[in-house]
Amino acid sequence: MSAKSNPTIAIFGATGGCANATLVHSLLAGYDVRALARTPSKLTSQLLAQGLTQPILDQHLTILQGDATNVDDVKRTLVSNGKLVSFIISGLGGKPVLQKSLRRPVTLDNPGICSSSTEVLLNALRAAYDEKPSTAAIKPLLAYVSTTGISNGPEDVPFGFQFLYHVLLAIPHEDKRKMDRTLKSHMAQPEESERLLRGVVGVRASLLTGGIDYKGGKGWRTLRVGTEERPAVGYTVPRSDVGEWIFEELVKNDGGEWVGKIATLTS
Repeated sequence: MSAKSNPTIAIFGATGGCANATLVHSLLAGYDVRALARTPSKLTSQLLAQGLTQPILDQHLTILQGDATNVDDVKRTLVSNGKLVSFIISGLGGKPVLQKSLRRPVTLDNPGICSSSTEVLLNALRAAYDEKPSTAAIKPLLAYVSTTGISNGPEDVPFGFQFLYHVLLAIPHEDKRKMDRTLKSHMAQPEESERLLRGVVGVRASLLTGGIDYKGGKGWRTLRVGTEERPAVGYTVPRSDVGEWIFEELVKNDGGEWVGKIATLTS
């Protein structure tokens, strides 16, 4: 695929490890990316520190300052020169915060960030279509990063981590569940015209390791990959490998075989 035919990508949560790695691989491959960031200078510094050059950023990356829970900011990210992006990646998530509770010791600095930003994304798409109906001719595909431990199918967390996931991390994981339910409900609408997205892919990763370094893992091909129905069960997975998998399997293949499915990733 030539750089000219590459789809334009919108990324939310680009300063986080998984989405950041996807962003780096996309830029290196010549994709045009629009990223929403509360502090654009932070994202720029992260990318330059990983070896990307300023000319690459100038040519292929547009950073918009704003908040993923603001409809106008999200709509600005999704639409450029009257055209809608064709691929959306969400790697949003809160930072863990300890609280005084024996049963729920871990919460988030923003406990509803995933579910609320998902609602905002759908509202922003609706507003974009209302403003210019022709943009709905080709709707975008959404890939979002979630977590194991929230499945409605077989257990996808190893026994040694089940107390951590199902008890200690119950509050953060409830936010992920709400996000899942919102997107599943939206895509289950019988009329295609009522759906704001042409498809959704959920990426449920094991406990994430590593920081901001797109070369920090063992490579996406080393991952064990399953589905919600037949999950790949493991303890941890590098953020960089998850981000690379999203680029290789989803971005490059326009979702490929994963559209409408949930992938489970682990090392």
